[in-house]
Amino acid sequence: MRVLLIGANGYIGRFVADRLLADPAVQLTALGRGDDADVRFDLASGSPGALTRFLDAVHPGVVVNCAGATRGGARELTRHNTVAVATVCEALRRSGCGARLVQIGCSAEYGPSQPGSSTAEDAVPRPGGPYGVSKLAATELVLGSGLDAVVLRVFSPAGPGTPAGSPLGRLAEAMRRAMQSGDGELKLGGLGAQRDFVDVRDVARAVHAASLSAAQGVINIGSGRAVRLRDAAAVLALSLIHI
Repeated sequence: MRVLLIGANGYIGRFVADRLLADPAVQLTALGRGDDADVRFDLASGSPGALTRFLDAVHPGVVVNCAGATRGGARELTRHNTVAVATVCEALRRSGCGARLVQIGCSAEYGPSQPGSSTAEDAVPRPGGPYGVSKLAATELVLGSGLDAVVLRVFSPAGPGTPAGSPLGRLAEAMRRAMQSGDGELKLGGLGAQRDFVDVRDVARAVHAASLSAAQGVINIGSGRAVRLRDAAAVLALSLIHI
């Protein structure tokens, strides 16, 4: 099976690439903006026609889109998270490859949830900010494209190399700085918030499984359990102490 992976250099994309490369039945081609991509292509500015020509040449059976932006203004987020997905969908419609699309969505599409509640795939999305809005628009494009496609709405991915901009990443960085400076006390705010953390390697396994399955629509990828950031901070502190 030939798989085209878009966004292989991102946090989730790196683990997805490792997982797919571990499958001897997968022939992986990475497309992205970095120099180490097999093919350099910027989804946010590239044309659907150019991507279509590449799809027709490579003829993948599956396209996995892990590309996108998590930070920036509304215009930048729309360009990287929505316009880019529109390019992928249009290119796949034009191409004769007939590839299946696995799109990485985000729990931010649902918006804030009540403590103690769970969010199912049939919940009405009410994103609370431009990032969630841009990702929801991308999901709607995929679901309305008529393609063989599935959207994996990932909750809070965590694991090795967690980005500094994520809640756990900010906690870890603040703790590292405190330890390096010898501070015996660290004051952190917002620790009452709850997140559904999911191991990024489990996310990669889900992407691999979705590539092989016939599932369509939206599938939530999470642990199903909310964790207070205060408890996560305690686990991080113990981990840093024992490093």
